[in-house]
Amino acid sequence: MLESLPVSQGNIVCFRAVGTLTEEDYADVFIPAMTEVLTQFPMFRLYADLSRLLGWDEASSWETGETLHSNLHKFERAAIVGGPSWAGLALVLRESLPPNAYEFFTDGNQKRALDWVKG
Repeated sequence: MLESLPVSQGNIVCFRAVGTLTEEDYADVFIPAMTEVLTQFPMFRLYADLSRLLGWDEASSWETGETLHSNLHKFERAAIVGGPSWAGLALVLRESLPPNAYEFFTDGNQKRALDWVKG
């Protein structure tokens, strides 16, 4: 499940993944939130808490990272918080983001990660 977090504000879009991400999470949560921020602001920032992620449906759109990759020119920075099962999706995110514009944080550092992406 993917949750859009209430700490999203302005051009910062914030998500938390819990359990397994599905195509429905991508279509019903990720795409609408990203569309909103991309239409309202010339640039965006991303916070993703993957500390409770167990996996994702590899046949889904999560595998390609297309939405992020196709909007690299609008990307400012990303903070990604991870737990034990996050490595695969973090790799997809890393390949979809510009070099030196993201930071990975370990679980327990959510506040630090959010402060960094806001910075």
